[in-house]
Amino acid sequence: MPIPASPSNAPRSAPSPPSAPKSIARPTPPPTASASPSPLPFWNRREGPVAEAVAELRQSQALSDARQLELLAAVDNAYGRYQLASQSLAAFEQGILQQAEQSVTAAEVAYRLGERGILEVLDAQRVLRTVRLDFLNAQYERQFALIDLDELRAIEPRSN
Repeated sequence: MPIPASPSNAPRSAPSPPSAPKSIARPTPPPTASASPSPLPFWNRREGPVAEAVAELRQSQALSDARQLELLAAVDNAYGRYQLASQSLAAFEQGILQQAEQSVTAAEVAYRLGERGILEVLDAQRVLRTVRLDFLNAQYERQFALIDLDELRAIEPRSN
């Protein structure tokens, strides 16, 4: 006996695809992309290396300018030290050293005559030694500044 056809027993057919449009639209490429490559101009081939060389030139000029400023500052500093030491030496030679020597002589004479004590003589000698030490330091500073100036000018130091 055949089984009566019921909606649940009916033969099943494959679902039908949705209706497709009659014309399929293809996506258009963006305006910047083109199917054929555009040729590069031949005169711009070395633009990158030229720009790099120009940048290196500017950098080396900047370094050269910075080094020149450093050297000028060093020369100015050394010359200032030379002038200061020369002025100090002139002051010592014009009177400070002679006054200290005269002070020691006067203190020794006063001690011999009994007018002053030994402490005044020792104090005058201490002052004379300090003045002589300052005089030697001023000579050293002047010579050191001269050596710096000679080195900065790239010449052999003077022999004095």
